[in-house]
Amino acid sequence: KDEKRVIDKLKYTITYRTKSVRDTTKLDSVGRYNYGNEDMQLEVGEKVSYFYSATRRAYMENLLKSLDGRSVQIQGSKPARGNLSMDFYRGYPAGKSTYLDEVIREKFRITEPLEQPQWDIIADSTKQILNYDCQMARCTFKGRTWTAWFTADIPLDNGPWKLCGLPGLILRAYDSKQQYIFDCVGMKQAKEDENITYDPKFDKYATATMKEFVEYKTKATPQDVFVGTNVKFEMADEDMAEWLKFMAKPMPSNTLEVY
Repeated sequence: KDEKRVIDKLKYTITYRTKSVRDTTKLDSVGRYNYGNEDMQLEVGEKVSYFYSATRRAYMENLLKSLDGRSVQIQGSKPARGNLSMDFYRGYPAGKSTYLDEVIREKFRITEPLEQPQWDIIADSTKQILNYDCQMARCTFKGRTWTAWFTADIPLDNGPWKLCGLPGLILRAYDSKQQYIFDCVGMKQAKEDENITYDPKFDKYATATMKEFVEYKTKATPQDVFVGTNVKFEMADEDMAEWLKFMAKPMPSNTLEVY
């Protein structure tokens, strides 16, 4: 097993309770979205930050242990697995960002120049979040209109995902359709020996542009799971027709970036 590569010294870990919508067509009786819930973590270093789903990581670690034949205690019949499979590094490599994600069995690595939203800070807007005085800002970024609440009391130019560039840490952010909602629920200072790491396996992912990744994810179908395998299905002709129709239908997709 390749050891993870240390790329920066960890200073703070911020946790965001996150609500996201995978299927925008599924609404309840009063028109509300069906949200997936998970904890995303933002690791902030001296030069690099790293954003990922702690919920999904815990789920995958338990899954791998069970596949190895170890005894794993999972609470409940359906352990939380999270909606968001991204790993996002801001500032790595130097002057760039690295976005890693997967669709079905395909894994993608997207390296882009560093960029940040152009915010409009809303005058006379105040709110207290976690006992910090916050101010509102808005921007249009990557196909969505975002509202953010930041606090100058925590002078970190950072926030969830690619949202950054304000004079203080973003404690709450959501898009105009309320399909993605990030709420800070905690922050802790790192220990002296903690670092931000990069897994060498990421270098083996297929390179792509973000637009290519979004298009691929939008078109992915359930039958893609079985491409290149010897799995075969046998059933009555009328059932087979319905099955093939279902398997060829694109899976629900609601990416953070919209093209």
